[in-house]
Amino acid sequence: MPPSIGIPARNCLPCVAMAREMLVDSRQEILRTAARLFQQRGYDATSMNDVAAALKLSKGGLYHHFQGKDEILFEIMNHAMEITEERVLAPVRGIADPEERLRALIRRHMEVVLSPRDREITVMLHENHPLPPALRKRINSRKKEYIHFVEDLISDVQRGRHAKGAVSPRAAAFALLGMINWIYQWYKPEGSLQALNLIPQFTDLLLGGIFA
Repeated sequence: MPPSIGIPARNCLPCVAMAREMLVDSRQEILRTAARLFQQRGYDATSMNDVAAALKLSKGGLYHHFQGKDEILFEIMNHAMEITEERVLAPVRGIADPEERLRALIRRHMEVVLSPRDREITVMLHENHPLPPALRKRINSRKKEYIHFVEDLISDVQRGRHAKGAVSPRAAAFALLGMINWIYQWYKPEGSLQALNLIPQFTDLLLGGIFA
């Protein structure tokens, strides 16, 4: 007997679900979606079901990639550090002049914070969320490396300028990063302060305060 060509539509539903799960850009799409939901709803108020529904994934499909919310949150923060390494640290390390290196770091860090594509990811890095101690220790270690890089860079610039009575490099590093990382709280892409004029103004403000 020839095979039937009248296959009931319901038999194709699993295929549709599997196709959708294959179309999801695996972990990266999950991280971006989860970061957006965590930012909008709050970490505690967002369930794994919420993340799966937003991605049109089955809950099992989501658990195929991540064991739970803690792991998703850790990977979001870890990815934010990878973005910082790739787009900020790696390009500025090759700049010989310390002051030019610092200016480039400020500009590139601000561009990451202002990037619509990565805003949710980078915001999550600076929020206080309940990671398990072992995972929080790993993230904090990467944060400290970045802070120390900025601190050492500021110290190099101060020596080059023979700055006397300037603020300590550590205080300056915390102030600089705090001001930049807080931009997401008030920045509006449609507002009068656009990235093109905001970046040079912040650079002048920060350098003027550090080396006054």
